[in-house]
Amino acid sequence: MPVAFENFLYSFQRNGKPVYAPNEFCEKLGHQIKKQVKKAYKFDSFIYHFKDGSHVVALHKHRANHFFCRIDIARFFYSIQRNRLKRVLKDIGIFRAEYYAKWSTVKNPYEGGGYVIPYGFVQSPILATLVLARSAIGNYLRGLDPSITVSVYMDDICLSGNDEPALREAFEGLLIAVDEAGFTLNDDKTRTTAEQIDIFNCNLEHGDTSVLQERKNEFYSVVRTPAGEDSFERYCDIVESKTWRVGAKKKRRKAYFRSKGRLPKGNRSVPS
Repeated sequence: MPVAFENFLYSFQRNGKPVYAPNEFCEKLGHQIKKQVKKAYKFDSFIYHFKDGSHVVALHKHRANHFFCRIDIARFFYSIQRNRLKRVLKDIGIFRAEYYAKWSTVKNPYEGGGYVIPYGFVQSPILATLVLARSAIGNYLRGLDPSITVSVYMDDICLSGNDEPALREAFEGLLIAVDEAGFTLNDDKTRTTAEQIDIFNCNLEHGDTSVLQERKNEFYSVVRTPAGEDSFERYCDIVESKTWRVGAKKKRRKAYFRSKGRLPKGNRSVPS
């Protein structure tokens, strides 16, 4: 007799995307598989969303260069099917990979069918990142010349360098790798090689990073608490800072990001 299977309590829309709230068992299992993946696999240093300061660290690393480009993967989590996840988990030696893949996926809310990694589950960010890292994209990024600075932050991949032709070539290669990996580009958020680009709602150019004025206007368009305004202004200062992560300032900034939670429980921050 078939046994009813349900791994989430409810789903809702956030920023136009479906988000799933895991049930108690799925949340517990999510923490288990996260722990196992961290033990079994060492993520590349260019993956920034597991680090203190996350995307700000990446921005500051890139701004030492003169040319920049970026891609954004459309429906990142929802592009990863259960069978693909199962294979990757098996490849890194996870016991009962099929079991964990089953509990970590939901029926695809988009066209295409099947079961996919959802936004909202505790384990979703690390599992989606693992699949990307083990794909043609990860292989390509690891093989780039050291003169190309690489950052991966969820569905955003940014490249930068001081040799414009070399960066253009790296960008074209990345586009091919994305296709080979079975992902789709979000064309609206993809930026070809230039001296200035926008990323993470910030401006990025040589020697300068700042929160976009449009993002500031959006923030102040609604009433905020004094604490909320202070937190946002500190964040803007950190993005622009030239001395962040130096001595005492490093400790204060690190404490700030930890207080904000760089990986919110249940992935409350839905990649755009």
